[in-house]
Amino acid sequence: MELLFLGTGAADWSPKHKGGSLYRRLSSALVGDDLLIDPGPCIYDFAEDYGKPDLYKNVKNVILTHSHSDHFNAQTLIRLTKESSFELHFWAQPAAYEKLKAAASDSDVLPVFHPLTPMAGVIIGDYEVLPCYANHGDLPAGEIPLNFIVKQGDRSFFYGSDSGWLMYETYKKIKKAKPNAMIFECTTGYAPGDERVFGHTNIAMIGIMMESIVAQKATADDCKYYATHMARTLHTTHEDTAARLAPFGVTPAYDGLKIQV
Repeated sequence: MELLFLGTGAADWSPKHKGGSLYRRLSSALVGDDLLIDPGPCIYDFAEDYGKPDLYKNVKNVILTHSHSDHFNAQTLIRLTKESSFELHFWAQPAAYEKLKAAASDSDVLPVFHPLTPMAGVIIGDYEVLPCYANHGDLPAGEIPLNFIVKQGDRSFFYGSDSGWLMYETYKKIKKAKPNAMIFECTTGYAPGDERVFGHTNIAMIGIMMESIVAQKATADDCKYYATHMARTLHTTHEDTAARLAPFGVTPAYDGLKIQV
């Protein structure tokens, strides 16, 4: 199973920050060539900049962590639906679908909607997807933020954006699944005292969680660990973030990084 990071930035990145040694688009990821995690506003910018205009032609399913604007863009989803070679299916909380309908015009074609229930696994194409509780807030009434465990065959990964500490129920599902890759979010980087740690994760928190994950043998023996969703204003350089995460065995992702799970 292959995962491509289309964007690895938190909400404070914008196109005006392009240039320099590193630019991060808003966080999204592509599993194989047919499953998209988070239809954010930057996925077509990624395809254009990387010379891959047909990158999403085989996407059949879209899953959504939550409906904040850096993860969910109605026009992105409408364009995917129009341009897909297949009938597109959208798996999310009902509040997100209401946002999509509110943003659409009468002529827009919408994807087939499937509501997700936390902790209730679903079969999506060739994947088994388990939506897990995330520790995140300020969402529309009734919407529950999600992380995902995605499995194909005997390989799986955990995708944890946006979230602070792993919820205990989610940790138990991770330990049962024993994923081959763990993707943490790392919004708040190294910023002591920042209040966003109550809905996001910093490097020290990743270190504490990693200590328990390793001690409890909660992941596969060959598991690899990554960080994504990094705020522009709460990190310095990619190299500095890599050096701070290295003692915990975690690698910061970057836009265009492709991993084999």
